[in-house]
Amino acid sequence: MEERKDSLTFEANFLSDAIDLPVTGKYNATNAMIAAYVALQEGVSEEAIRASFKGLELTKNRTEWKKASNGADILSDVYNANPTAMRLILETFSTIPTNPNGRKLAVLADMKELGEQSIDLHNQMILSLSPDVLDTVIFYGQDIAGLAQLASQMFPLGHVYYFKKTAEEDQFEDLLKQVKESLKEQDQILIKGSNSMNLAKLVEELENGE
Repeated sequence: MEERKDSLTFEANFLSDAIDLPVTGKYNATNAMIAAYVALQEGVSEEAIRASFKGLELTKNRTEWKKASNGADILSDVYNANPTAMRLILETFSTIPTNPNGRKLAVLADMKELGEQSIDLHNQMILSLSPDVLDTVIFYGQDIAGLAQLASQMFPLGHVYYFKKTAEEDQFEDLLKQVKESLKEQDQILIKGSNSMNLAKLVEELENGE
């Protein structure tokens, strides 16, 4: 499999030629491989399968590359979030080449509806964070607070930030201000969290430069 910033190519032993996908992420290749196999079993031709994948359009804000007003690259994956999805997108983000003279940053927000294990499941994401890959990580939410504390012990001073979003307090404006201060023209930033965390607004603010 060949993975690029905004696309990938994979091969399967039941296909005569490689398949091109206009999205990144190994998990997308796995899903596409399963879909291709089922389609073949239903009598769909390889040519039709290949054409369908070529014109694939994902739901907005699902592994979608956007451009900040200052020129930085935004990988928006804010449609939804769970531990597996967060781990996989962090893995994918780590494999994408850094822009010349640029850094990688991440904004990670709460994953909702995880029940009594929520805090533990958030904390386990520390295994997917590395200061060798990410220059700065900015956390936002409530259950993610423990993960922010763990990351602050791993990353250099001044490279981890945490902003609250609780029933009593929402520090979204402070989050936005910090992201704008941290994000430079050559950088890439991953933004990931559950839809209810309203990170789509953060993406829009960065795009519009407001």
